[in-house]
Amino acid sequence: MNVFKRKSVYAAVLAGLGAVGVAGTASAVHINPDGLGQVLIYPYYTVRAGNDTYLSVVNTTASTKAVKVRFLEGKNSREVLDFNLYLSPYDVWTGAIVANTDGATLVTADKSCTTPAIPALGQPFVNYAYAGNSTVEDGEDATLDRTREGYFEIIEMGDVTNTAHTGYIKHNNGTPANCGALQSIASMTLAPPSGGLAGEASLLAPALGTDFSYDAVAIDNWRTTPYWSDPGSLLPNIGFGDVQTSNVFTNGGVVTSTWTDIAQSGNEDAVSAVMMHNNVINEFMLDVATLSGTDWVATLPTKNLYVTRDTNYNDPALRDHLPVIRGVPFAERFGVGGSCDPITLSLHDREEASAPGTFSPLPPGQVSSLCWEANVVTFNNSDVLASTNSTNVNTGYQNGWLQMGLVNDVNVNVLISDELHQYYGLPVVGFAVQDYTNNNAAPGIMATYGGNFVHKFTRDIQ
Repeated sequence: MNVFKRKSVYAAVLAGLGAVGVAGTASAVHINPDGLGQVLIYPYYTVRAGNDTYLSVVNTTASTKAVKVRFLEGKNSREVLDFNLYLSPYDVWTGAIVANTDGATLVTADKSCTTPAIPALGQPFVNYAYAGNSTVEDGEDATLDRTREGYFEIIEMGDVTNTAHTGYIKHNNGTPANCGALQSIASMTLAPPSGGLAGEASLLAPALGTDFSYDAVAIDNWRTTPYWSDPGSLLPNIGFGDVQTSNVFTNGGVVTSTWTDIAQSGNEDAVSAVMMHNNVINEFMLDVATLSGTDWVATLPTKNLYVTRDTNYNDPALRDHLPVIRGVPFAERFGVGGSCDPITLSLHDREEASAPGTFSPLPPGQVSSLCWEANVVTFNNSDVLASTNSTNVNTGYQNGWLQMGLVNDVNVNVLISDELHQYYGLPVVGFAVQDYTNNNAAPGIMATYGGNFVHKFTRDIQ
């Protein structure tokens, strides 16, 4: 009976997707809807508009884990901080990103081991990866202010098996035995990553009384072999998995694709495939009575692996469009003004009215585009998140919903697998935030509220 059901599902998907190949590959890269994985993507952090960003990662397993924690600014995914974190069985690590005079600082009171150790007063984010010399400058803001918003990823390097090392990491009455001993370790023997990581974050503005909380996106079966690196190493990143197949759940079945013959140097295509969507759908609320505002976060976690150019960011002649070789899903390399992917906007109110939309203001001859890694789309300049990576949608509707199309006539955004499966759109994750004010609250009572709503998506795989 189980075999019959499985074959029926496969047949349905084959019919619905025009004979796209389907197979139940248990070891394929996939987004785990249950929220556990080897890789966690946190779509947004910010210290703007009075926000702090609180974060946590949970080891739900009986294994001791070595993980890479990496914070990336929002324009071009340049690293602003990374370190190694060691989680004992069933451990939780917590921290917060707060504003400092120039940018942002990571603070933590957690006792889990990190290398290097995080100072008691916190570790400021840095701009070394995008400022200071021509080999890293990318034509955009080189100040520390750029570190105030972005996204972050937590990547399991493997399970710690060395008895001495697990002994250092294991808590005794709430404190690890010897975090200091880990600081001088030049290498660490690991077993393959076993997953089971979960994460959360909250954009918390105490003065405003808002809390926009979300779960991290969990990617599982990303690697079958361990990979330990020194603190500060750019590897592993999310394109460094060694599993070359992807599983995507769509139309009631699973589409499995392989990505062995790729044009890029890593394995970013398999990871991108599981996040590819041709439409992003969510609501907006701009009600005058409640002074409501809405911002959307649309983060493209693998974009930098395709569009980053090491030098000559300021030379317009070198602002070339990317060739569509095996389906590069982005329009152009990063330069002054970002790397812009044209999109379409379709606005709807709550009573079936609809209208096309555009970002505003647009330069002459330009079209609505997503130009950054961590994009913020605001409605009628409500600027809930006060992002500097934002674009505005003007609408006459006080409330309704928007369909943001990620496939356009300017550049056909597509990934093409070994089997010639065509994934249309962009690899995107994110959510919408809305704030509200109760003007009828009694004097002296805080009357501001906030809500967070995960995006809805459609897929187009042919």
